[in-house]
Amino acid sequence: MTARRPVGRIELMLAAATLFMFAEAFLPRLLAPSAVDVTGEAPESTLLRYLWLPFYGLIGLGLIAAGKEVWRVMFRSPWLVLLAVLAIASALWSIDPELSFRRGIAVLATTLLGVYLAARFEWIAALRLLAAVWFALMAASFVAGIVAPGFAVMHEIHPGAWSGGWGEKNEMGGHAARAAFLFAFLAWRDAPYRKWWGAGLLIALLLVLLSKSATALLGAALGLGVLGAAWWMLKGRRWSLALVWGALCVIGGAMMIYAVAPEVLLGVIGKDATLTGRTDIWVELGAAIEKRPVLGYGYLAFWGLDSEPRYWLGRAVDWNAPSGHNGGLDLAISLGAIGVIVFAIDVTVSAWRAARLSMMSPAGVFAVGFLAQFMLFAMSESIILAQNSVLWATYVFVAGKLAMEQRQVDVTEYPLVATKVGTQG
Repeated sequence: MTARRPVGRIELMLAAATLFMFAEAFLPRLLAPSAVDVTGEAPESTLLRYLWLPFYGLIGLGLIAAGKEVWRVMFRSPWLVLLAVLAIASALWSIDPELSFRRGIAVLATTLLGVYLAARFEWIAALRLLAAVWFALMAASFVAGIVAPGFAVMHEIHPGAWSGGWGEKNEMGGHAARAAFLFAFLAWRDAPYRKWWGAGLLIALLLVLLSKSATALLGAALGLGVLGAAWWMLKGRRWSLALVWGALCVIGGAMMIYAVAPEVLLGVIGKDATLTGRTDIWVELGAAIEKRPVLGYGYLAFWGLDSEPRYWLGRAVDWNAPSGHNGGLDLAISLGAIGVIVFAIDVTVSAWRAARLSMMSPAGVFAVGFLAQFMLFAMSESIILAQNSVLWATYVFVAGKLAMEQRQVDVTEYPLVATKVGTQG
């Protein structure tokens, strides 16, 4: 394998700026203050649309800098690029061809950002870069909540819940939960910057609580639980078996309670039986999917502002929903069964690779935790194949790195691997 050219300081700064932009925090609200309404929907701003173009250009330059590694990533993990190309091609059958094509280009750029990260950076370098961006966003959101509550705290809907640099509390809560997992992992494995990551973890967890988002709280607990399980399993096989047995008992008990009295579990997380109206949307989406089951309505075309199917769904649920609040259903409504199958193949292969890698390297533990969080949030958020999304770019990065690790596992990336993983039972 040819050695990578070292990443210079300017490239690092440009990569960080691009990731900041893809987090869609602060700038969308500052440049288009009226963009976010009470439904959480953000009508497109012409200024913001053109502002994306130079960042797409930076992604192109990054791919050139990564060289042949880009092709290796895409060859070993082809499903995600195929999914993005399918989004562009959906303009051919979309109910809004122009919208599907334009947003398909955006999701291809988002996917290629993840490919660039996987091809250009080793695990630890990429995670440090991501963590630095998230540290800045979490710190800025926390400061904004204190000095500018009119901007960073919700008032009309969910009064008192913090939204930070985003337009809605669940957005900030989800990002904070995922950032908390990243900070906790690096605090465990990245000794030189442990104090910084520890501070970031505290800020992120505080923002999870301030967001008052039950899903974010579950997501943070899941991520930290994966890390706790990994630490516990380093004690040896007997400890690992005890953990697995205990986890199965807890999960089995929860399933029994949900089957007999679901309102008990839902009450614990502060939800009603409709999951705050989501199940009503899911029923109507299911009916809409049945009308175009194979290829869908075109990428994001169903949720266009002038979409007739969206209008009738809104009439049925008495809510102008901006999305399906479910990643799988939104993928099906956009790209049909074909899109769902392609993604299912990728996430299944990635989960298998992550599980195998976790037995050899802490990078696999991060991948397991990230994928677990991603799929949890996908149950209530439209994050699969999301355009201009740092979360989707991170998913592509993780899937790409896992595909590359099939070729070689470089345990020297983490100074504690040889002494901790290599010597434990």
